[in-house]
Parts: sequence; C-alpha cells; structure tokens
Amino acid sequence: MTLIRITVLLLLPLLTFGQKAGEIDLSHWKLELPTGYTASEWKLSNFQKDKFAKPFFYLDPTNGSLVMEAYPSPGKSKAKYTKNTLREQMEPGSSSKNWTMQEGGTLTAEFQVTEMSKETSKKYHRTLLFEVQGRSTKEQNEKMDREKSISMPLLKVYWQNERIRIQRKVLEDESTSGNDLLEKSAWKDDSGRYFKGTVSFEKANIKIVVSDGRVEVHLNDLKPIVYRDTSTRKWPFENYFNAGNYLQTKEPGSKAVVKFYQLEVTH
Repeated sequence: MTLIRITVLLLLPLLTFGQKAGEIDLSHWKLELPTGYTASEWKLSNFQKDKFAKPFFYLDPTNGSLVMEAYPSPGKSKAKYTKNTLREQMEPGSSSKNWTMQEGGTLTAEFQVTEMSKETSKKYHRTLLFEVQGRSTKEQNEKMDREKSISMPLLKVYWQNERIRIQRKVLEDESTSGNDLLEKSAWKDDSGRYFKGTVSFEKANIKIVVSDGRVEVHLNDLKPIVYRDTSTRKWPFENYFNAGNYLQTKEPGSKAVVKFYQLEVTH
C-alpha cells in the first residue's frame, strides 16, 4: 500500500514519530497557483520561503493548517477560473504515472472554507475542493492517434451555496464501448447531488473511495453518496486526485480561502 500524506500535526502523541508540529510532506504533489506558477518536489519542500507561493499557499501560524487562497491574479495561468490546486503525483515530479479504477485510491481530508466572496446577486461564489481527474494513457493516445493526453474529471466536489455538491461524468449512451469510450464527446456532466445540510464555514471531514466500478463519497457522519453503475464500470482512464481551492470565477474582487488540517491519499 502506498501512502501519500499531508498532515498538519497538532497533537503531541503524533510528535513521537520525530516530526514537528506544522511539518507537511508535499513530495507527492504538484502545486498550481492562480498566477500559473507551478511547484513540485524540492520547490514544495521549501514552500514557506517561496516568495511566489507565499500570498496563496502558506501555513496558518495559529493552528498549523495549510491555507490555500484564491483570487484573480495576473500571470500566465491558462485555467478557466482562479486555480489554486494540488495535483497528486505517484512519482514525485512526474505526472505520467497514475492509477486505474482497478488499482483504486482513497482520499481523506479535514478542511474548512473560511472565506468566500459573493456575486453581485449576493449569492456566494463557489469553489472546487476535490477532484478525481481522469487522464488518457500513452497507449490510449497511440490507439486514438493523439499527440497528447486528454484529461476529464470522473468526479468533482464543490463548496456551493454553503453545501457540498458532487458532480460526475456519465455516458451519453450507456451502450458505448471500445475506443468510443476514449472520446470526450462520449461523456457528459450529470445533474449533480448535494449532501444534506450545510457545512457553511465550519470544519468538515471527507473521504473519497474509488475502486473497480465504484465511487463513494463520505462527508462527516452523513449517509454517503455512492455511484456504482454502467458509467463507473466503463470509465477507461487512469486517474489522480486533486485537492485545493479552484474558485469558479475570475470576477474582480472575488476571493476564497480554504484551510486543510489533514489531507491523505492511499493506494
């Protein structure tokens, strides 16, 4: 079993492993900031001294949480919205090796949205907190005569209207098979589902479990949302987890702040 962990150490018993409070292992993640700046491996190991990361990505000195701020910023970002995201890397520094549904993966996190701007309609903006992102393999690209991989999210977890909303990809036609499954046009967004109740600006715990033909999302002590159908069984791509604060707007003055107290991935 492979363990990829970002844990903010707050409890004294955890310090017996020789780690100091506030230490974070980011060796299996790649960071992309709203400016388009990216960092992984050695850059992330020293992120607290990185002047480019500091305005967006830092430790809260009061509780040791990992803070990710997102607000529209000038730079070279090609993202549609305001992106501050950690991308899982099974091999540090490389995005080529990912995992299949059969191999599976679990993401566990404790997080808190602490600040969110509002639209002109006075409704809160929304942010994308977690993703299971799909990516075509080299072999699939050769089969489809593509020069580069395509990416498409299997699952998205939003903070929206002070609630947690789940959206995923489903087949346009469930009879689709073979190479046709590798076309983006074969897939569409579903209508989405909300967990009951609100998380608002409180701490929350989430667990995303991906296995062969099945995806589960657990939030606090609520009944989990489970997908086990033709679309999950036929999902053909390799996957990786994203976590962060992908603010779904570039409206001037917009801003979101998300804190992570724990973030852990296992395979």
